[in-house]
Amino acid sequence: MRSVVSLCFVSLVSLVAIGGCDNTRTEEKAQDKGKTAFDLKQTPSTKKSQAELEEARRKAGFKSNEEVMAEAKEKYERDSKIYIKEHLADYRKLLTDVRKKLDEVEKAAPKWANAAAFESWNEKYKKDVSKIIKGYDELTKKGSEGGNTQSQLGGAIQAWEDLGGDLGPEISKQEAFATTLGEIRKQLDAVGTILDEIEKDETLVATPEPGAEGDAKGDAKADDKKADDKKADDKKADDKKAG
Repeated sequence: MRSVVSLCFVSLVSLVAIGGCDNTRTEEKAQDKGKTAFDLKQTPSTKKSQAELEEARRKAGFKSNEEVMAEAKEKYERDSKIYIKEHLADYRKLLTDVRKKLDEVEKAAPKWANAAAFESWNEKYKKDVSKIIKGYDELTKKGSEGGNTQSQLGGAIQAWEDLGGDLGPEISKQEAFATTLGEIRKQLDAVGTILDEIEKDETLVATPEPGAEGDAKGDAKADDKKADDKKADDKKADDKKAG
């Protein structure tokens, strides 16, 4: 009788245990059922800090957004200086032309006794300014070329144009007139210094486009072949005449 009771008890415990396992599995399935396949795949096996993840990316050869932006800015500024170096004569002529106009304004201003005298002078002056600005726009592609140098040059040109709008009789007696002339000249001198530095920088050399070197070599070989062919033709012609 005791054996039968024991057997029943063991069977009951087993059933309870099995039921418990089933319940656990059911709960786990229910939890997993609430997750999508994407959630299950995205579950990280190990947790890493943001700094550790960034370090891992760096070691793998990836660059941060800040590094990419810094490199892009550096390349843009270098390319801008190369552009300026290739057009140094035009940039220097522009500075010279503007300086001459400043000298002209300074010399003529005391002679503007009245509006009529000023307008007579200003008519030609405005035409000259318009011509210089047109050349400036063409040289800088309307301010899109030149990088940081263009920012300084653009400031000087804008100040010079603004001065033109303030000109008139009696302006030479105003203290701000002489101050403005001096400030514009300083800005032009600063740009001139930058141009000198760019000219001396031997590293500012344009990098050939991919394949450009090969094309140049191919063109050179073609020219050499044409020269050789011409020599051969000339020799045949000479031999024919001699015969």
